[in-house]
Amino acid sequence: MKTVNKSYFVLLSLVLCISVSCHVNENADMSGIVDKWNEIKPQPIDTLVFNHPCAMYTQDDFDRVSRSLENGSAPQAVKDEFAALKANQLVMGDYGITSHATVEVVRGDAKGTMEGKENYGAAMRDAAAAYQFGLLWNLTKEEQYAQRGIFILNDWAAKCERVTSYDSNHYLAAGAQGFTFALAGELFSQYEGWSNDDKTAFKQWMLDVWADKNLDFLKRHCSTTCGAGHYWSNWDLVNMCSYFQIGILCEDKSMIEYICNYFLRNGDSNGNLARLMTAEHTDPLGTGEKMYQMQESGRDQGHATMALAVVAQLCQAAKALYKSNPLITDLDFYGAKENAILHGAEYIALTNLRQGTKNDNTDGAWLISVDQIPWTTVGPWCKGPDNHQASHAHTEFSTEGRGNARPNWEMIVAHYGKEKGLPCLYSSTFAQKLRPECGAGDTRYGMNSGAFDQIGWSTLMLYTE
Repeated sequence: MKTVNKSYFVLLSLVLCISVSCHVNENADMSGIVDKWNEIKPQPIDTLVFNHPCAMYTQDDFDRVSRSLENGSAPQAVKDEFAALKANQLVMGDYGITSHATVEVVRGDAKGTMEGKENYGAAMRDAAAAYQFGLLWNLTKEEQYAQRGIFILNDWAAKCERVTSYDSNHYLAAGAQGFTFALAGELFSQYEGWSNDDKTAFKQWMLDVWADKNLDFLKRHCSTTCGAGHYWSNWDLVNMCSYFQIGILCEDKSMIEYICNYFLRNGDSNGNLARLMTAEHTDPLGTGEKMYQMQESGRDQGHATMALAVVAQLCQAAKALYKSNPLITDLDFYGAKENAILHGAEYIALTNLRQGTKNDNTDGAWLISVDQIPWTTVGPWCKGPDNHQASHAHTEFSTEGRGNARPNWEMIVAHYGKEKGLPCLYSSTFAQKLRPECGAGDTRYGMNSGAFDQIGWSTLMLYTE
């Protein structure tokens, strides 16, 4: 168990003292705010420039972290996460040595597929391994990491032809694994040992196998009779992450523009920012912080925390591109709609934090009781059969899966708290509890698909003291 900073207990004591004498604030719906948000007009994106690597982090980020590790000035949490990354199970063993690539990536009902069974775990693990090799190569320039990462990318680009299943679940793989493969490719974009022919083939594979699926989902949402709102926010968000990052990898301005418009303005499903945030509240524990109830908080907390983690990495990906394009303010996803993601993060953190000290958030009483959690009834999101939850209103906060620990809190805190100086009390508490947060392959998160929905490893890249 990692050591917990004393300030964590001070913070908890303060919050608990405040909560004794406070009551739940009245709720307010988002209709007026959404009208104001929708007045924002699209920006021309013709002037967009791409400076590589641009994979949530830039060369400046890698140079800063690498220097701090080399000269010993890195915070201990950064050193700890770097050591954990080098020892992680996804960069050990046969990863980058033995082929795991399949012709089809199958997630969901496998009727009609070649092998007749799900097999997306191989792509899920290999994409994460390639990303982790990419981080290690950019920080150390050790050839072993580049060679193993490139082996994975070339192997999949040469063998894999489609992402598929007999139902819509394969679109989740298209988003989550498409994003991770694209990030890995971008991290090796400056590696001279990756031949131009192989690099070109990999980019075309990303466009043909992954980006086409992402765009198809965002445009059609499987033409469900229930409507686009049938799909919870995380479905949109993983596909938006993938399509956006592939656009960076392939330097396609139209792909970037599409996601900017979908996220900020005209998206017709729940990944659109105005739909992602469903109600405004004030912190019931008396801090005065504004909070936004998020679209999946009435569904279950496993998916609510996933949606927050995934939208954080979408914002971080846009931020990396924004650094080279400071006049294109559409890329400031973090700042969009009056820092909406911060207010959503604070709601998710407050409602999922425990008071214990374990760095997987599994012990201790809840920071806030259920009857104190502010709630506005929301939904239904579509008109359809009773067998889908989106066709029903959510009348209360869901306690299912409450306390779910996922990485990427470091992204929220680094941007809003440290860079912008904005209050992010509960997000900071969650980040501190998980630090170093690590990512896929860490035992806290397991090895099922939930561990691979988001990237993690951002203590290494973002934490400073």
